[in-house]
Amino acid sequence: MNKQGKDKIDWTDYTWNPISGCLHDCHYCYLKRMRFFDMAPDFHPERLAEPQLIKKPAKIFTGSSGDMFGGWVEPKWLDDVFDRINRTYWHTFQLLTKNPARYGDIPNQDKMRNVWFGTTDDALIFTQYNIERLKKSVTVPRRFVSFEPLIGEVTYAPNLADIQWIIIGADSNKGAKKPEKVWADNLIKEARRVGALIFIKDNYGYPERIKEIPTS
Repeated sequence: MNKQGKDKIDWTDYTWNPISGCLHDCHYCYLKRMRFFDMAPDFHPERLAEPQLIKKPAKIFTGSSGDMFGGWVEPKWLDDVFDRINRTYWHTFQLLTKNPARYGDIPNQDKMRNVWFGTTDDALIFTQYNIERLKKSVTVPRRFVSFEPLIGEVTYAPNLADIQWIIIGADSNKGAKKPEKVWADNLIKEARRVGALIFIKDNYGYPERIKEIPTS
């Protein structure tokens, strides 16, 4: 597990990757910039016990080095991960995927009080239906949307009803187009309309500091 904080992923306390790798092949993927990172999906059972070593309740972004819910991930891998999540009930686990429909395969969601289910919407065609897929697949009011990296304006007017939290961030690749303020403005307006919390990453360059994080 890796400790997070300023200049890292500042909406979580730790990252945990019992499953790594990804086959989405997104052009902006930060993992591709890591010289020795292997994008091939892999399971790391030796990492399963890591959250139990942290006794103080923490927020744990699970699967930061890949997509744990990609179609290539074996069900048994996920079973083992959720077994550990259920055992370490004092932590809050934050999941994020571009394939939110697979959340529907997770049993007993209503009993998982310590899990937040997230999906990505980057304003590209590939992810434009992810918010609705998230709503259909997750039955508990702990849903969040990561608009990161926000590649352009979300022109399909996302309905954030039943979304409890959004994260907005920019493409951090060298030479990437700087995001426009209005792109975030529209998302903030919609989030405020439905009562969703908002977290804007520093890399967006938004003039107002908004860093709201769910407390449970």
